[in-house]
Amino acid sequence: MVFNLEFAMQQKPLSSFKLWLNILILIFLVSCYKEDDYPSPINYIIEGPQDQFPAFSPDGEHIAYYHFAWGNSGDYPTGLYIIDKNGGNRKLVLRGDHFSPSWSPDGQWLVFSSGGVIQKCKINGDSLTTFSGLNYLDNPEFYFPDWSSDGKYILFDKPLGDERGVYFTTHKFQNPNVIFGLNITSGRDPELSPNGNEFIYYDWMDGKTPSEIFKQDTDDKIKIRLTNNERDDRAPTWSPDGQMIAWSSSLRLCVMNVDGSNYREITYGKDPSWSVSDEIVFSHANADYSKEVLYIVNSDGTKQRQITF
Repeated sequence: MVFNLEFAMQQKPLSSFKLWLNILILIFLVSCYKEDDYPSPINYIIEGPQDQFPAFSPDGEHIAYYHFAWGNSGDYPTGLYIIDKNGGNRKLVLRGDHFSPSWSPDGQWLVFSSGGVIQKCKINGDSLTTFSGLNYLDNPEFYFPDWSSDGKYILFDKPLGDERGVYFTTHKFQNPNVIFGLNITSGRDPELSPNGNEFIYYDWMDGKTPSEIFKQDTDDKIKIRLTNNERDDRAPTWSPDGQMIAWSSSLRLCVMNVDGSNYREITYGKDPSWSVSDEIVFSHANADYSKEVLYIVNSDGTKQRQITF
């Protein structure tokens, strides 16, 4: 916004009072005017490479994640990767769009969603297997798989169609079924608790935005709302001891007790994963907002560090 004061003074003469009043108004408007606060930690769009959906290995030493290569990928193509928690020894598992990986408890397999199809493979990319159950559904697209801590089951969500909800199958992709009786709209991104008795997910109240975090008992089907705000709450994940939950609240990385108490914002980010070493890995923009990278931070918000570049 530009104000031409010289032009204004060349127009019809004003009284001294009116002239100075107009000058003060112009000064006030200029002082109040500023460009939109963009980009910012809670408001950005990345038009460059993106590292997303990080997941800590069971021993907390490695991280699986999805990398989207923007433009000329060179020697870093779009695909599913594994790196050490210090960012070293990056290895390509599978080339292509493979999202939201989850580790098997023995650390030897990854399960993930490939464009709405649930697949799993060994961490070296071998033994790729595709889940082909539930093809009778009108829209058999599944996302956000989660491998249970006992290794027996894999949860995933179906966000579209009349059959939307949370589903499960055995780790061998056998005997798939919906978790019946759940009072949920779509139940996105489910994750079982370490003891297997509860799971968390994000959902919408009466189908309206913004989304909130919920917890549900796998036995008695009791649904508990854990967040209640005007933000978009997504990507909940358990602490290894099952006592806390981390999630992304409109690009603010938050933690709370499992009953929703002791809410704290610890940094900016999304898609957290909590390690056995009490560290959280997450995705967020780099310093100049040219790409999305991975960071690790302690659960109390200290010692944040960038691990992909």
